[in-house]
Amino acid sequence: MLVAFEQIGGAAACLAMATEYAKQRHAFGRPIGSFQAIKHKLADVYIAAELARSNAYYGAWALSRDAAELPLAAAAARVSASDAFWMAARENIQTHGGMGFTWAADCHLFYRRAKLLALALGSAPHWKDRLVGELERRNAA
Repeated sequence: MLVAFEQIGGAAACLAMATEYAKQRHAFGRPIGSFQAIKHKLADVYIAAELARSNAYYGAWALSRDAAELPLAAAAARVSASDAFWMAARENIQTHGGMGFTWAADCHLFYRRAKLLALALGSAPHWKDRLVGELERRNAA
C-alpha cells in the first residue's frame, strides 16, 4: 500500500510540473496549456491519479480493518497507482517537449522512478492477473 501512495504522490508531482510548464511556455502567441491537446492530456492524468487515490484509500481501509476485501483492494490499488504514475510521467515529458528528457528538466527522474516502482513488487501483468483472479473468485462465490 505504501508504494501505491508513493506512486500517487509522483503522479501528482508530474501533473503539477506539467501544468506549471504548460502555463509558462508560449507557442503561437499563447500558453501551450490553452491548446486542447495539452488540456486533454493533463485532464486524463488527473482522472487516472484520482482513481488511483480512491483505490489506495480503499486498500488502506481494508488493511486497517483486516477486511476480506484486502486482496482485491491491494491489487486494484497497485494496478491503478502504477498506471497513473507511468501515464503522468510520460505525459509530463510530452508536455515539456524535447527538453523533457534532458538534464535541464527533472521530468526524466519521475519517468525512471515510475518505471522502477511499477516493477518493484511485480510487473503490471502479474498484478492485473491477481486482480482478475480475485474478481473471478468473488464472482464464483
